[in-house]
Amino acid sequence: MKKYLFLIIAIALGTFLRLWQLSAVPNGLTWDEAAIGYNAYSILKTGRDEHGAFMPLIFKSFGDYKPGAYIYFTVPAVAIFGLNEFAVRFPSALAGILAIFGVYLLVKELFSEKKLKPIRIFSIDINIWDFSAIALAVSPWHVHFGHGAWEVNVFSTVMVFAMYFFLRFIKNKSSIFPLISLVCLSLATYQAAKMLTPFIFLFLAIVYWRDFWHQTLPLLKPRKIVPLLPFILFALWILFGSIFSSAGNRLATLSVFNYKPGISEATRQIDGSTSPYISLFHNQTELSFHMVMSRYLYHFSPEVLFYEGSLFSERAHIPSLGVLHPLEIIWLVLGLIWLTRLFPNKQTIVILGLLLIAPIPASLTLAEFSTYRALFMVIPLSIISGIGMYYGIQKIKWFIAPVFLLYFIVSVYVFDIYFLHSQAVFAKEFNYGYKQAVEIIKENPTQRVIFTDVLGQPYIYYVFYTGYDPSTYQKNIDFIDGGLDVGRVGHVGNVEFHQFGNDELTHLKDTLLVGSEGNIDRSFDITGENVALFKQINTPDDKIIFRIVKTKP
Repeated sequence: MKKYLFLIIAIALGTFLRLWQLSAVPNGLTWDEAAIGYNAYSILKTGRDEHGAFMPLIFKSFGDYKPGAYIYFTVPAVAIFGLNEFAVRFPSALAGILAIFGVYLLVKELFSEKKLKPIRIFSIDINIWDFSAIALAVSPWHVHFGHGAWEVNVFSTVMVFAMYFFLRFIKNKSSIFPLISLVCLSLATYQAAKMLTPFIFLFLAIVYWRDFWHQTLPLLKPRKIVPLLPFILFALWILFGSIFSSAGNRLATLSVFNYKPGISEATRQIDGSTSPYISLFHNQTELSFHMVMSRYLYHFSPEVLFYEGSLFSERAHIPSLGVLHPLEIIWLVLGLIWLTRLFPNKQTIVILGLLLIAPIPASLTLAEFSTYRALFMVIPLSIISGIGMYYGIQKIKWFIAPVFLLYFIVSVYVFDIYFLHSQAVFAKEFNYGYKQAVEIIKENPTQRVIFTDVLGQPYIYYVFYTGYDPSTYQKNIDFIDGGLDVGRVGHVGNVEFHQFGNDELTHLKDTLLVGSEGNIDRSFDITGENVALFKQINTPDDKIIFRIVKTKP
């Protein structure tokens, strides 16, 4: 039992941080979370998605074509917990907990051939893999993404176990089937997996090419390859479907290569509009390369990692902080020192290689920076941090005790911000107010409801929070295709989703209107003769989200 005590502590702490206040932090659901939940509910009740497609692997949803794995993981959660925030987020939280154990196994397998001396603390032997598990367990980046229905979080966990089984496969400790099953699952879990998964396993195959080919070549015989064909065909179907089918439209829209940056006027004035320097040094290839590299390198900046960066979306991190623990730089520096001393050992190459590969998909999108698409970075970073803890205790014992104490104190501060003080910031980012608006609609039945779509996709919150019958919805769906971008729904039953103004408020009868401050401005007389009810939904910091008016019959 003592042998696994530190792992048990890591998993217990990680479980607490990921499940505590799972429904309430963040204090609203994103559109994608609500869509995942309702499509899972629809599958549970009818076997079809919201558009009526039978058990699809890729869900049309808003027209963004979501990979289906997370939705299917949500089906049993909805069956057990009901259609609510906890059920939608539970698969991601569970994946986050499993990732702690996965990192433990991966690091242990990675260093299995090195005889590393464990550190003995209170008669307990603690190894590098124990420290890596605890580093991931308390990672603010990983905890935050465990508190939302983030497909990338499940993908990261799947990849950890896939890499673990890759190492076991090349060492002849496991068959190829766990590895190839997890690879296929990763492709069905997350859009960017179509790029990241092949990159990672191509990289691993190159690093371990002798062992890899020694184990793989026997499988190329006809008798051996036949059982693998279903997996290979499935992977190819997912990959080609993402490129050539309608599902590829969204990828094309988000790709940085779909945007053609122009040459600035300042550059033309310096070099001259007809100068050969313009075409030689400022051509389309150079401009696109500059865009990609600037995005890529930004992921490694101290601004991103340790304090609030200028390009951050408030949804993407703990407010006022970077993606990592403020003091994690200590462990990262010590871990990198330890790894460079091993170089060119394969362990160093693998860990640093994974870190360098992880931000590539995020760097190829139009968004300047995305902690969502770059989340896989947290895996190699946690491994390096665990190594730094191990090395620090081993080499500078007198210094480590106060550092760990300070690290604990700052951790309390970090999670105090997250669980108690972040809700004002998260309210707008996670669409706080939709749940409250739908409750008011349910409590005040009228002949007609008009719900503003100024914030995007209000219909999904209505069907989610009312538990709207999926079979009825599928028969009467009013989806308006958005072409290359996402579409919208015009109405569900008597609830319409579009813009309106003060004029409608004065002449419509027996109608409930849910609008922003722009739809129902402060000049509107809420005590007017046509007004039967007025309510306002504010964020925790008292900013207006919705203004609601019910007119008289």
